[in-house]
This record gives sequence, C-alpha cells and structure tokens, in this order.
Amino acid sequence: MKTKTTILFLIAIFMIACNAEHKISIEDKKFDKYFFNEKNIPVVEGKVLNLTDEEIENTKLEYSIVTPFDQDQFQVKKYGILNADGTFELEIDYAFPYQQIWLHIGESFYAGIYANSDLYIELDADSLREKRVYMNGAGVKYLGTDGELNTFLNNHILYKREEQLSIAEKLSTLSRDKNLDYESFLSKYDSLYILLHNIDDEFIEKNPSPYSWILKNERLSEYYGDLCVRHWSPTGPKMSENLFNDIINHKPYLVSNNGSSFYNYLFTYLGRRAGKYEPIIVDDFLGYTKLSDAEKVKVNEYSNIKAQSERGNPFDTIRFRELSESIYPLLNDTITAFQTSKTLKYIDSLFTDSKADFLKLKLTSKDPKEKKVIIETALNTINTEWCKEILESGYKESIEKMASIERILKGEKSFTSTKNIGEPIAEMPFGAKLYKVDKLKAEELLSNIKTAFNNKALILDFWATWCGPCLDEMPFSKKLREEFKSQPIEFVYLCTSSGSDIESWKAKIIELEVGGTHLFVESSIESELMKLFSFGGFPSYAFIDKSGNYKAGAISRMSYLEKEELKKLLVEK
Repeated sequence: MKTKTTILFLIAIFMIACNAEHKISIEDKKFDKYFFNEKNIPVVEGKVLNLTDEEIENTKLEYSIVTPFDQDQFQVKKYGILNADGTFELEIDYAFPYQQIWLHIGESFYAGIYANSDLYIELDADSLREKRVYMNGAGVKYLGTDGELNTFLNNHILYKREEQLSIAEKLSTLSRDKNLDYESFLSKYDSLYILLHNIDDEFIEKNPSPYSWILKNERLSEYYGDLCVRHWSPTGPKMSENLFNDIINHKPYLVSNNGSSFYNYLFTYLGRRAGKYEPIIVDDFLGYTKLSDAEKVKVNEYSNIKAQSERGNPFDTIRFRELSESIYPLLNDTITAFQTSKTLKYIDSLFTDSKADFLKLKLTSKDPKEKKVIIETALNTINTEWCKEILESGYKESIEKMASIERILKGEKSFTSTKNIGEPIAEMPFGAKLYKVDKLKAEELLSNIKTAFNNKALILDFWATWCGPCLDEMPFSKKLREEFKSQPIEFVYLCTSSGSDIESWKAKIIELEVGGTHLFVESSIESELMKLFSFGGFPSYAFIDKSGNYKAGAISRMSYLEKEELKKLLVEK
C-alpha cells in the first residue's frame, strides 16, 4: 500500500536524522547521570516591558509543566509573579531535556515554550495590548540558548494553522469511527499523517533549522501514540508484530504533550497485552493474601457457591451477590499487587533496564491506598536511580495524602456561618447558593466544607466554565441532585477561576440551572485541593460519606453514576 510505504520511508529518514550523539532521551541509560546534575536543570526567565505599576500588580503568571510521570501528573500547574520591574523566572524542578511548558501571562500572551538549557522571553506590553499573541508574534522575542528553538517550534504551530487543525479534526473523527474496518482505518490514518508530514517538510524547507529533527520526532510520537489508543480494546484488531516492534523502538526526545502522551498510551497498551485486565480468579489469591481465618471462610464459601453455579447446580443467588460485593475489598491489596506484577514482568521482558524502569513510573491509581501498594510492588524491581528517587517520592506523597485527607475530614471544628466556605455572592431561585473563595488554604477549605454540611455526604465536582466534558456532565448531576433532595447529601461545585471570571461563571450556572452549593475558587487554591485527591484534570469528582470517609474512585463521571449506585454509597460504612 502506497501510504504505508511512504510512512515507512519517512520513519527511515527520521531515524537517520536522530542518530546524532548529542541527543539524550529520558529512556537512555546515560540519562541517569544527566538527571542528577543540577547544572542540567534549564533556566527560563523573562521580562514584560512597558507595563504600568497597576498592570504589574494585577497580571497573573500561570504555567503548566509537562512531565514524564504518570497520567495524574501529566502536567504540573505552577504560579509565578512579575517583579516590580516586570521580570519573572519560572520554577523548574527537574533536569528533563526539551521540557514543554504552557505559559500564560495575563490575558495577552499564551505559548508552548521548550526548556532545554536557558531561555529568555522578552514581551512588549505596548504591542500585546493591541493584539493578544498566541505562540509567537509582534512584541515577542525568544532569546538565549533556547531562543532559536522556541522561535522555530512556535512558528511551526502557526504555519498553515487552519490546515493543521482541519487535519487534526479529521484524525479525531476517524479515531471515533468504530464502524470502519481496520484496513480502511489504517489507510485513511496514514494518508492524513502524510498530509501533516508534507506540511512539516514544507515548513522546514522554508525555515531551515538545526531543530528540524524535533518536528519529525514529535510527529512520530503523535502517530504511534494514537495507534496505541486504537489497539486498547481487547475486542479490537490485534496489532501486527511489525507495527508493535516499530512502536516499542520509537524514542521520544522531548518531554512534551506528544512525547509524554506516547509513553502513557504505550504503557496502557502494554498493560492490556500483559493481561492486567483479564478476569480475576479469586481462588488464585488465597495463598497470597493476609486474610483472617473468618475472612478465609467467607472467600471459601464464595468459591464453593461459584463452583455450584458453573456446574449448573442450584445456588443461593442473594448470598452469592453479598459475598461478591464483600470479598473483593478484602483482596484488593493482593489483587492490585498481582496485576502490577504481571505488568512489571512483561515490561522487563521487552526493554532494557533504563527504559523499563522509566515506564514503571506510569504505574498509578487515584486511590492513595492502591497507589501505595503499586509503588511498594514496583520499587523492588527498579535499578535506575533517578526512577527510584521519583517513585520513592511518590510513595511518600501517597502516605502523606492518606494522612492529610483523614486528618482534614475527621477534624472537629466549630461552625458559625456559611461564610466559612467563602464570600456569599448570590442565591438563585432554582436553589443555587454562590460563593467566592480566594483567601482560604486548600486544606482549610475542605475542612470548612465538611463542617458546613455536617452529617451529610458530599459530592465535590471540580470543573471549569470552558471545559466541554464538565458542562456535558452537569445535566446528569442536576438530575441526581433533584432526585436526592430529601437525602443527607450535598452537591458542591468547585469552579476554577483559571480562564474565567465571576460573571461568566454566574451566567453558566444560570444557563444550566444547577442548584446546590457553588464555589468560584481561585485557581491556585483549586489546584492544591485537586492535588490532595490526585486529580489531574477537569472534570473530577470526589465522594465523601457523612462520616467523613473519602471513597476514592467512587465517581468517574456523573453520567455513569446510577441512582441505585448513589443510594448504595449513602448507606455504605
């Protein structure tokens, strides 16, 4: 097939281009030494010229750093300040090569920058007042060692922008088409990527640069990553061995959206290939779990009833259901460790120690208790020092989060008025009470919310006015809230201030007519609160029962939460 042949040709050209010795990837063995050399931590500084004193005081500086860690830490949100003279410096924690940072300064500048050595960004406020700049434009200068790199890559994003976006939309539509046969999908998929490769080549020809290889590397990371997603389904087509070998041998050189997504998507696919998601056979775990004698009797009873059902004999269906719901929590730690071990062994069989150990950083869970078990299981298999340091840090963080959430939710605190959860803004006729939160610390806010609704269960809904999936879920949340009005449960909606304002927030609530408690939360406070629950994006949901117990993973989407399931959550202890 011509398209496949062309793609392979492009890949071959790319592999030749990437053989230069000076490039380093986080999966390389030599990266271990690179990571621990503090001189390799890049420096990003800058200055906004021609700002008034009032503008300096009111201009927000926010940035999200792309990381190579697990999906929950895909991007780490940070906040900076403009000094009195308009200068600023970004805080970068690790020595990662070509690390992508999404930088937002006020309402006038937004760009994806790349930090590898040193970068200085000079912005002219006089020009930016006239026209907001996206990526690059009038009033923007990228200087320093990484200046040419950033100018080249941001100009590429803008090159034939509408055409690139149109192709990306077609790729998205193609990926969602589950009725298309596999061969037709591959043919159309390759054809669209060839169009993107052609745009890249045309841009490179017009803008010769020593960084041209980065465009090829980024495009292949995107290409292979999306193919991994296509093969996630266990009922879908099997990936050919040739394609599988090409994918596992691909090496991203950037810690970017495309590079990190490739590793995340590959890791998920490897987990399925390793059999992580195959049905669990409870009997297999009896010899490995720390069950009490009474609990072992319960598991044996479950196994006996299950055997009766499989032989077609009459059995107690009600008792079987009760046992099914009770024994899996007893075995959860053991099952988690077992599934993790399957993935670890498979990864070790495929890759060198340095690459296998890096991929193990992708192991995670939104439940801090599960995450603790996962890290304990993985740590014994890691030989690469930088990976071990990151995983040990994650282990410590999980322990601290478990203790922090328990301390906040269980802590007793007197309640005097609803002002403890923020400044009252308005009360709507459809039962919505609106508050502004810009002064409390994240832990204090969580504690105050629990105290304000004592003896009630809580659903915390983290959302944003610009988040499409968040808005899509609101009607389901509204319906459940109305159905549970008489029950001891409070729906608390925490909207981030990032990318929005109070009037837009109020307008969206009025448009949706969603009752309940609504908080407009300053973005840094919301970000810290979400970190407590290991939430990485919007929408995210936390369920806390009336006794103050956080039920990790109880709600993934409001549209998935059935009425009977919520009833069950309310009565569980």
